[in-house]
Amino acid sequence: MKFSIVCLSPQEWHVDLPTNRQQIMRRAAALGHQVLFVETGHFLGTHLWRLLRSGDRVSLARRLASGETVSPGVLVRKALNLLPWREKYALANRFDCWVTAKAIRGAVRRLPKPVVLWLYDPCSARTAGICGEDLAVYDCVDDYVAQVGSDPLRRALAVTEDQRAARRAQLVFATTTGLCRRMLLINANTRLVPNAGDFGHFNAAADRAMAAAEVRDLGRPVLGFAGNFLAAKVDLGLIQNVALARPEWTLLLVGPARPETADALAGLARLPNVHWVGFKPYADLPAYVAAFDVALIPYVANEYTRNCFPLKLYEYLAAGKPVVASGLPELAGMEPDVVLTTGVDEFVAAVDSALRLRQDGDRRRRVERAAGNTWETRTERLLDLVASELGSGM
Repeated sequence: MKFSIVCLSPQEWHVDLPTNRQQIMRRAAALGHQVLFVETGHFLGTHLWRLLRSGDRVSLARRLASGETVSPGVLVRKALNLLPWREKYALANRFDCWVTAKAIRGAVRRLPKPVVLWLYDPCSARTAGICGEDLAVYDCVDDYVAQVGSDPLRRALAVTEDQRAARRAQLVFATTTGLCRRMLLINANTRLVPNAGDFGHFNAAADRAMAAAEVRDLGRPVLGFAGNFLAAKVDLGLIQNVALARPEWTLLLVGPARPETADALAGLARLPNVHWVGFKPYADLPAYVAAFDVALIPYVANEYTRNCFPLKLYEYLAAGKPVVASGLPELAGMEPDVVLTTGVDEFVAAVDSALRLRQDGDRRRRVERAAGNTWETRTERLLDLVASELGSGM
Protein backbone atom coordinates (compact mmCIF):
# COMPACT_ATOMS: atom_id res chain seq x y z
CA MET A 1 0.00 0.00 0.00
CA LYS A 2 1.33 3.41 -0.96
CA PHE A 3 0.46 6.35 1.29
CA SER A 4 1.65 9.91 1.80
CA ILE A 5 3.51 10.94 4.95
CA VAL A 6 3.43 14.25 6.77
CA CYS A 7 6.43 14.00 9.11
CA LEU A 8 6.63 16.45 12.04
CA SER A 9 10.21 16.68 13.28
CA PRO A 10 11.77 19.04 15.85
CA GLN A 11 15.10 18.41 14.11
CA GLU A 12 15.78 20.12 10.80
CA TRP A 13 16.35 18.10 7.65
CA HIS A 14 19.86 19.48 7.09
CA VAL A 15 22.02 18.24 9.98
CA ASP A 16 25.66 17.21 10.29
CA LEU A 17 24.76 13.62 11.26
CA PRO A 18 21.46 12.25 9.88
CA THR A 19 19.21 10.52 12.42
CA ASN A 20 16.07 8.38 12.28
CA ARG A 21 14.04 11.18 10.73
CA GLN A 22 16.16 11.69 7.64
CA GLN A 23 17.11 8.02 7.23
CA ILE A 24 13.54 6.72 7.39
CA MET A 25 11.87 9.47 5.38
CA ARG A 26 14.44 9.37 2.58
CA ARG A 27 13.95 5.62 2.22
CA ALA A 28 10.17 5.85 2.48
CA ALA A 29 10.23 8.33 -0.41
CA ALA A 30 12.49 6.00 -2.41
CA LEU A 31 9.83 3.30 -1.98
CA GLY A 32 7.20 5.55 -3.54
CA HIS A 33 5.67 7.35 -0.56
CA GLN A 34 5.27 11.11 -0.96
CA VAL A 35 6.84 12.84 2.09
CA LEU A 36 6.16 16.31 3.46
CA PHE A 37 8.79 16.91 6.13
CA VAL A 38 7.70 19.70 8.51
CA GLU A 39 10.42 21.22 10.70
CA THR A 40 8.56 22.09 13.90
CA GLY A 41 11.43 23.50 15.95
CA HIS A 42 12.19 27.17 16.59
CA PHE A 43 10.11 30.31 16.85
CA LEU A 44 9.34 32.20 13.62
CA GLY A 45 11.40 35.15 14.85
CA THR A 46 14.45 32.88 15.06
CA HIS A 47 13.97 31.85 11.45
CA LEU A 48 13.63 35.44 10.30
CA TRP A 49 16.83 36.40 12.13
CA ARG A 50 18.62 33.48 10.49
CA LEU A 51 17.18 34.55 7.15
CA LEU A 52 18.90 37.91 7.53
CA ARG A 53 22.24 36.49 8.67
CA SER A 54 22.74 33.04 7.17
CA GLY A 55 24.38 31.97 3.96
CA ASP A 56 21.55 29.53 3.17
CA ARG A 57 18.89 32.24 3.10
CA VAL A 58 17.46 31.07 -0.24
CA SER A 59 16.90 27.57 1.12
CA LEU A 60 15.48 28.94 4.36
CA ALA A 61 13.14 31.28 2.50
CA ARG A 62 11.83 28.42 0.39
CA ARG A 63 11.16 26.27 3.44
CA LEU A 64 9.30 29.12 5.10
CA ALA A 65 7.20 29.78 1.99
CA SER A 66 6.24 27.03 -0.45
CA GLY A 67 8.70 24.35 0.62
CA GLU A 68 11.98 22.99 -0.71
CA THR A 69 12.54 19.64 -2.43
CA VAL A 70 15.60 18.21 -0.68
CA SER A 71 15.52 14.65 -1.98
CA PRO A 72 13.38 12.80 -4.56
CA GLY A 73 9.88 12.63 -3.09
CA VAL A 74 10.73 14.74 -0.01
CA LEU A 75 9.48 18.33 0.38
CA VAL A 76 10.61 20.27 3.46
CA ARG A 77 8.62 23.11 5.01
CA LYS A 78 8.95 25.01 8.26
CA ALA A 79 6.14 25.24 10.78
CA LEU A 80 5.18 28.86 11.39
CA ASN A 81 5.50 28.99 15.17
CA LEU A 82 4.11 32.45 15.81
CA LEU A 83 4.58 32.31 19.58
CA PRO A 84 7.93 31.56 21.27
CA TRP A 85 8.56 28.90 23.93
CA ARG A 86 6.14 26.31 22.56
CA GLU A 87 8.20 23.65 24.39
CA LYS A 88 7.70 25.43 27.72
CA TYR A 89 4.26 27.05 27.91
CA ALA A 90 1.00 25.22 27.20
CA LEU A 91 -0.73 28.28 25.72
CA ALA A 92 2.06 28.88 23.18
CA ASN A 93 2.10 25.17 22.38
CA ARG A 94 -1.65 25.05 21.82
CA PHE A 95 -1.65 28.10 19.55
CA ASP A 96 1.36 27.05 17.47
CA CYS A 97 -0.04 23.54 17.03
CA TRP A 98 -3.31 25.06 15.78
CA VAL A 99 -1.42 27.20 13.22
CA THR A 100 0.65 24.19 12.11
CA ALA A 101 -2.43 21.97 11.79
CA LYS A 102 -4.19 24.59 9.68
CA ALA A 103 -1.23 24.73 7.27
CA ILE A 104 -0.99 20.94 7.15
CA ARG A 105 -4.70 20.56 6.34
CA GLY A 106 -4.15 22.52 3.16
CA ALA A 107 -1.17 20.33 2.22
CA VAL A 108 -3.06 17.11 3.04
CA ARG A 109 -5.76 17.97 0.50
CA ARG A 110 -3.10 18.01 -2.23
CA LEU A 111 -1.31 14.81 -1.23
CA PRO A 112 -2.17 11.36 -2.63
CA LYS A 113 -4.43 9.50 -0.20
CA PRO A 114 -4.28 7.97 2.33
CA VAL A 115 -2.19 10.35 4.42
CA VAL A 116 -0.27 9.41 7.57
CA LEU A 117 0.75 12.00 10.17
CA TRP A 118 4.13 10.79 11.47
CA LEU A 119 5.07 12.42 14.77
CA TYR A 120 8.67 12.62 15.91
CA ASP A 121 7.87 15.75 17.90
CA PRO A 122 5.68 15.08 20.95
CA CYS A 123 5.21 18.85 21.36
CA SER A 124 3.18 18.69 18.13
CA ALA A 125 0.83 16.07 19.59
CA ARG A 126 -2.14 18.45 19.47
CA THR A 127 -2.03 18.37 15.66
CA ALA A 128 -2.97 14.66 15.61
CA GLY A 129 -6.57 14.15 14.62
CA ILE A 130 -7.14 17.68 13.27
CA CYS A 131 -4.95 17.69 10.15
CA GLY A 132 -7.23 15.63 7.93
CA GLU A 133 -4.92 12.63 8.11
CA ASP A 134 -6.14 9.03 7.85
CA LEU A 135 -3.78 7.74 10.53
CA ALA A 136 -1.47 9.24 13.16
CA VAL A 137 1.77 7.52 14.18
CA TYR A 138 4.00 8.44 17.12
CA ASP A 139 7.59 7.32 16.47
CA CYS A 140 9.16 7.55 19.94
CA VAL A 141 12.89 7.33 19.19
CA ASP A 142 14.15 9.11 22.33
CA ASP A 143 13.21 9.71 25.94
CA TYR A 144 11.95 13.25 25.33
CA VAL A 145 11.15 13.85 28.99
CA ALA A 146 14.77 13.13 29.95
CA GLN A 147 16.05 15.20 27.03
CA VAL A 148 14.53 18.49 28.18
CA GLY A 149 16.61 18.63 31.35
CA SER A 150 15.61 19.92 34.76
CA ASP A 151 13.58 23.03 33.86
CA PRO A 152 10.28 22.27 35.67
CA LEU A 153 8.04 23.97 33.09
CA ARG A 154 9.69 22.27 30.12
CA ARG A 155 9.68 18.95 31.91
CA ALA A 156 6.01 19.18 32.86
CA LEU A 157 5.02 20.05 29.29
CA ALA A 158 7.22 17.26 27.90
CA VAL A 159 5.48 14.70 30.13
CA THR A 160 2.03 15.96 29.12
CA GLU A 161 2.73 16.09 25.38
CA ASP A 162 4.62 12.76 25.30
CA GLN A 163 1.56 11.11 26.82
CA ARG A 164 -0.79 13.05 24.55
CA ALA A 165 1.14 11.89 21.46
CA ALA A 166 0.84 8.26 22.57
CA ARG A 167 -2.90 8.61 23.28
CA ARG A 168 -3.81 10.39 20.05
CA ALA A 169 -1.78 8.15 17.75
CA GLN A 170 -3.39 5.00 16.39
CA LEU A 171 0.03 3.34 16.28
CA VAL A 172 3.16 3.92 18.41
CA PHE A 173 6.74 2.82 17.68
CA ALA A 174 9.43 2.69 20.38
CA THR A 175 13.17 2.09 19.95
CA THR A 176 13.93 0.60 23.40
CA THR A 177 12.23 -1.83 25.76
CA GLY A 178 11.94 0.87 28.43
CA LEU A 179 10.19 3.30 26.09
CA CYS A 180 8.01 0.48 24.78
CA ARG A 181 6.84 -0.44 28.29
CA ARG A 182 6.06 3.21 29.02
CA MET A 183 4.08 3.66 25.81
CA LEU A 184 2.16 0.39 26.30
CA LEU A 185 0.70 1.80 29.52
CA ILE A 186 -0.92 4.51 27.38
CA ASN A 187 -1.49 2.85 24.00
CA ALA A 188 -1.83 -0.92 23.63
CA ASN A 189 -1.00 -0.62 19.94
CA THR A 190 2.71 0.00 20.60
CA ARG A 191 5.46 -1.87 18.75
CA LEU A 192 9.14 -2.23 19.66
CA VAL A 193 11.25 -1.39 16.59
CA PRO A 194 14.90 -0.82 17.59
CA ASN A 195 17.22 1.57 15.78
CA ALA A 196 19.32 0.47 12.83
CA GLY A 197 22.43 1.55 10.95
CA ASP A 198 23.48 2.88 7.56
CA PHE A 199 24.99 -0.42 6.44
CA GLY A 200 25.79 0.60 2.87
CA HIS A 201 27.60 3.72 4.03
CA PHE A 202 29.80 2.09 6.69
CA ASN A 203 30.42 -1.42 5.37
CA ALA A 204 33.38 -0.26 3.27
CA ALA A 205 35.12 0.69 6.54
CA ALA A 206 35.66 -3.02 7.20
CA ASP A 207 38.74 -2.62 4.97
CA ARG A 208 41.37 -0.82 7.04
CA ALA A 209 43.20 0.16 3.84
CA MET A 210 40.50 2.78 3.19
CA ALA A 211 41.38 4.70 6.40
CA ALA A 212 41.89 8.44 5.96
CA ALA A 213 45.51 9.46 5.44
CA GLU A 214 45.71 11.54 8.64
CA VAL A 215 44.87 8.51 10.84
CA ARG A 216 46.17 5.62 8.76
CA ASP A 217 49.53 5.42 10.54
CA LEU A 218 48.42 5.94 14.15
CA GLY A 219 49.99 3.59 16.67
CA ARG A 220 47.90 0.46 17.12
CA PRO A 221 45.70 -0.67 18.64
CA VAL A 222 43.35 2.21 17.88
CA LEU A 223 40.26 2.68 20.04
CA GLY A 224 37.81 4.98 18.31
CA PHE A 225 34.69 7.04 18.94
CA ALA A 226 32.80 9.00 16.26
CA GLY A 227 29.92 11.29 17.18
CA ASN A 228 28.83 14.40 19.01
CA PHE A 229 30.55 15.14 22.30
CA LEU A 230 27.47 15.96 24.35
CA ALA A 231 27.83 16.27 28.12
CA ALA A 232 24.56 14.40 28.66
CA LYS A 233 25.85 11.41 26.72
CA VAL A 234 29.62 11.03 26.35
CA ASP A 235 31.68 10.15 29.42
CA LEU A 236 34.86 12.14 28.81
CA GLY A 237 36.16 11.19 32.25
CA LEU A 238 35.97 7.51 31.31
CA ILE A 239 37.83 8.16 28.07
CA GLN A 240 40.56 9.98 29.99
CA ASN A 241 40.91 7.20 32.55
CA VAL A 242 41.18 4.57 29.80
CA ALA A 243 43.86 6.63 28.05
CA LEU A 244 45.82 6.97 31.30
CA ALA A 245 45.41 3.29 32.19
CA ARG A 246 46.80 2.10 28.85
CA PRO A 247 49.27 4.65 27.42
CA GLU A 248 50.22 2.13 24.71
CA TRP A 249 46.71 2.38 23.21
CA THR A 250 45.74 5.17 20.81
CA LEU A 251 42.36 6.80 21.32
CA LEU A 252 40.98 8.36 18.13
CA LEU A 253 38.14 10.82 18.71
CA VAL A 254 36.08 12.07 15.76
CA GLY A 255 33.44 14.76 16.17
CA PRO A 256 32.80 18.36 17.15
CA ALA A 257 32.98 19.72 20.68
CA ARG A 258 29.95 21.40 22.23
CA PRO A 259 30.20 24.54 24.39
CA GLU A 260 29.78 22.55 27.59
CA THR A 261 32.43 19.96 26.63
CA ALA A 262 34.96 22.05 24.68
CA ASP A 263 37.39 22.66 27.56
CA ALA A 264 37.31 19.06 28.80
CA LEU A 265 37.80 17.70 25.31
CA ALA A 266 40.69 20.07 24.60
CA GLY A 267 42.37 18.94 27.83
CA LEU A 268 41.82 15.31 26.92
CA ALA A 269 43.37 15.86 23.49
CA ARG A 270 46.59 17.05 25.16
CA LEU A 271 47.28 13.50 26.36
CA PRO A 272 50.01 11.94 24.17
CA ASN A 273 47.90 8.91 23.18
CA VAL A 274 44.68 10.81 22.41
CA HIS A 275 44.16 11.99 18.84
CA TRP A 276 41.16 14.31 18.30
CA VAL A 277 40.48 15.20 14.66
CA GLY A 278 37.35 17.33 15.21
CA PHE A 279 34.29 17.43 13.01
CA LYS A 280 34.20 15.34 9.86
CA PRO A 281 31.33 15.34 7.34
CA TYR A 282 29.07 12.30 7.40
CA ALA A 283 30.31 11.31 3.95
CA ASP A 284 33.87 11.05 5.33
CA LEU A 285 33.15 9.22 8.59
CA PRO A 286 33.71 5.66 7.25
CA ALA A 287 37.30 6.58 6.39
CA TYR A 288 37.91 7.34 10.08
CA VAL A 289 35.98 4.35 11.44
CA ALA A 290 38.15 2.19 9.16
CA ALA A 291 41.15 3.07 11.36
CA PHE A 292 39.49 1.67 14.51
CA ASP A 293 40.55 -1.66 15.99
CA VAL A 294 37.85 -1.37 18.66
CA ALA A 295 34.88 1.00 18.49
CA LEU A 296 33.77 2.74 21.68
CA ILE A 297 30.41 4.01 22.93
CA PRO A 298 31.51 5.43 26.32
CA TYR A 299 28.24 6.91 27.56
CA VAL A 300 27.40 8.18 31.02
CA ALA A 301 24.71 6.30 32.94
CA ASN A 302 21.79 8.66 33.44
CA GLU A 303 18.06 9.05 32.91
CA TYR A 304 18.47 9.78 29.22
CA THR A 305 20.89 7.00 28.25
CA ARG A 306 18.75 4.47 30.16
CA ASN A 307 16.40 4.57 27.14
CA CYS A 308 18.92 5.24 24.40
CA PHE A 309 19.76 3.00 21.44
CA PRO A 310 22.72 4.69 19.69
CA LEU A 311 22.65 4.77 15.91
CA LYS A 312 26.41 4.29 15.79
CA LEU A 313 26.13 0.72 17.12
CA TYR A 314 25.19 -0.89 13.81
CA GLU A 315 27.42 1.52 11.91
CA TYR A 316 30.40 0.17 13.87
CA LEU A 317 29.28 -3.44 13.37
CA ALA A 318 28.74 -2.84 9.64
CA ALA A 319 32.43 -1.90 9.58
CA GLY A 320 33.26 -5.19 11.30
CA LYS A 321 34.44 -3.49 14.51
CA PRO A 322 33.93 -4.97 18.00
CA VAL A 323 32.13 -2.54 20.30
CA VAL A 324 32.76 -1.73 23.97
CA ALA A 325 30.07 0.41 25.59
CA SER A 326 28.95 1.85 28.91
CA GLY A 327 25.80 3.47 30.29
CA LEU A 328 23.48 1.79 27.77
CA PRO A 329 21.36 -1.01 29.30
CA GLU A 330 19.59 -1.54 25.97
CA LEU A 331 22.83 -3.04 24.58
CA ALA A 332 23.05 -5.80 27.20
CA GLY A 333 23.16 -9.39 25.95
CA MET A 334 24.91 -8.72 22.62
CA GLU A 335 28.24 -10.35 23.50
CA PRO A 336 30.83 -11.01 22.17
CA ASP A 337 30.39 -8.38 19.47
CA VAL A 338 29.08 -5.73 21.86
CA VAL A 339 30.19 -5.70 25.50
CA LEU A 340 28.43 -3.48 28.03
CA THR A 341 30.61 -2.41 30.97
CA THR A 342 30.52 -0.52 34.25
CA GLY A 343 33.61 1.35 35.44
CA VAL A 344 37.12 1.82 34.09
CA ASP A 345 38.47 -1.61 34.99
CA GLU A 346 35.63 -3.43 33.25
CA PHE A 347 35.94 -1.17 30.24
CA VAL A 348 39.69 -1.79 29.89
CA ALA A 349 39.23 -5.55 30.32
CA ALA A 350 36.50 -5.57 27.67
CA VAL A 351 38.77 -3.76 25.21
CA ASP A 352 41.51 -6.31 25.91
CA SER A 353 39.07 -9.11 25.09
CA ALA A 354 37.77 -7.34 21.98
CA LEU A 355 41.30 -6.98 20.64
CA ARG A 356 41.58 -10.77 20.64
CA LEU A 357 38.48 -11.15 18.42
CA ARG A 358 40.03 -9.97 15.17
CA GLN A 359 39.82 -13.08 12.98
CA ASP A 360 38.00 -13.02 9.64
CA GLY A 361 35.19 -15.08 11.19
CA ASP A 362 34.71 -12.49 13.96
CA ARG A 363 34.48 -9.68 11.44
CA ARG A 364 32.04 -11.59 9.25
CA ARG A 365 29.78 -12.31 12.24
CA ARG A 366 29.61 -8.64 13.15
CA VAL A 367 28.95 -7.56 9.56
CA GLU A 368 26.18 -10.15 9.22
CA ARG A 369 24.59 -8.88 12.41
CA ALA A 370 24.59 -5.34 11.05
CA ALA A 371 23.26 -6.51 7.68
CA GLY A 372 20.08 -7.66 9.43
CA ASN A 373 19.57 -4.26 11.09
CA THR A 374 19.76 -1.68 8.32
CA TRP A 375 17.71 1.46 7.71
CA GLU A 376 16.21 -0.38 4.76
CA THR A 377 14.94 -3.26 6.91
CA ARG A 378 13.71 -0.88 9.64
CA THR A 379 11.91 1.33 7.12
CA GLU A 380 10.18 -1.66 5.55
CA ARG A 381 9.14 -2.90 8.99
CA LEU A 382 7.65 0.47 9.95
CA LEU A 383 5.89 0.93 6.62
CA ASP A 384 4.44 -2.60 6.79
CA LEU A 385 3.02 -1.91 10.25
CA VAL A 386 1.50 1.38 9.06
CA ALA A 387 0.04 -0.25 5.93
CA SER A 388 -1.47 -3.01 8.05
CA GLU A 389 -3.05 -0.47 10.37
CA LEU A 390 -4.39 1.53 7.44
CA GLY A 391 -5.78 -1.65 5.88
CA SER A 392 -7.57 -2.68 9.04
CA GLY A 393 -9.27 0.71 9.33
CA MET A 394 -10.38 1.12 5.72
